[in-house]
Amino acid sequence: MAHDVRQQQRDHPGLVDLGLSSNRDTAVAESVVVHALLEFYNRARLDVLQRVHAILFEGDTNESESNDVRR
Repeated sequence: MAHDVRQQQRDHPGLVDLGLSSNRDTAVAESVVVHALLEFYNRARLDVLQRVHAILFEGDTNESESNDVRR
């Protein structure tokens, strides 16, 4: 699932930075997304989304650390 999310982020950069795709402040856009997620997803689905986020975040951190070591 993390691979699919990365591909979606590459295809749609506005998903990574909600401020780019919103006419309002980034905080407002993020708040709307959080409220929508809580409204439409049950706890199990939210847990999966949190785990995918953790994988993506840890992957980005590990990649940047490994790039620093290579330099």
